[in-house]
Amino acid sequence: MRFLVIPLGSHPVASYLGSVDYRYNNLFQDLAWQDMFNNLEAQSSVQNIVSRITEYIRGANCVHQLPIAEAMLISKPKSPGKLSSQKFIPFVGAVKVEKVEPISATSGDTDDAVPSCSYMLRSPAREASHNPTFSSSVSGGLPSSIQGVSVELMELKVDYWLAAQPTNRKRNGKKEDLPTTKNTLQCTFRSLQVSRLPSSGEDAGTPTMSMTVITKEKKNKVMSLPKKDKGKALESKSQCIQGIGRLLCSAKNQENRQRVLIDGVEWNDVKFFQLAAQWSSHVKHFPIGIFGHSNSTF
Repeated sequence: MRFLVIPLGSHPVASYLGSVDYRYNNLFQDLAWQDMFNNLEAQSSVQNIVSRITEYIRGANCVHQLPIAEAMLISKPKSPGKLSSQKFIPFVGAVKVEKVEPISATSGDTDDAVPSCSYMLRSPAREASHNPTFSSSVSGGLPSSIQGVSVELMELKVDYWLAAQPTNRKRNGKKEDLPTTKNTLQCTFRSLQVSRLPSSGEDAGTPTMSMTVITKEKKNKVMSLPKKDKGKALESKSQCIQGIGRLLCSAKNQENRQRVLIDGVEWNDVKFFQLAAQWSSHVKHFPIGIFGHSNSTF
């Protein structure tokens, strides 16, 4: 059994499939595919769409196993006296956090495309495959779609653990994992996104996630006497952290609500969530039909 993924817009899963299969990339990741949906009235556009989809259906005879991660959400009770609800949601692409405005919102599907975290990590991963973290300035390394993800600042606390790396086999034949320590980010966030899409250099036997954050930090300013610094300027700092096995996120103020996008589906009134790099079910992979694996990635 396999599933066929036909993107109707920009999506990280489709971008990833295009990086491993050049024929899929030529069909669904070029500008012509995007432009066709803006001109559906033209008969030629409809015929072109049908032709590409038909080619995909007939030729996608290989299966690419996409790893499945798990998100656990705890939402605020809808009425006083009720317990918080808990949901377990599998995902294969990305999880993004947004701040909820005071007005009420409804849960359900959303048309907002989740930006691709894996693509920000793809190039640095080759250079720093042995280093779990990679950081850069906002102006160098982040696409414009990420720089403008959210102008609303979020006070969050993020705890994460890097995935345990297996040690060499002992004399008794058992393989033990190296212990990992908890890392914490507690600051003002402009954007937070976690991707499960595989990155270059990832150990197939160790499921991991990648986190991309944009934080606001106090900017070091040189004071000139007798003038005084009347305000504290903030500057943006981006950071990409790879090799995460588990992650917890909550708002500093428990009264604040979060909007969490999981593979493009919106979940509101979230006060706490946890991510694991592997789904706790017996199903570990999502089979997707492709034409074949390219020798190199884009």
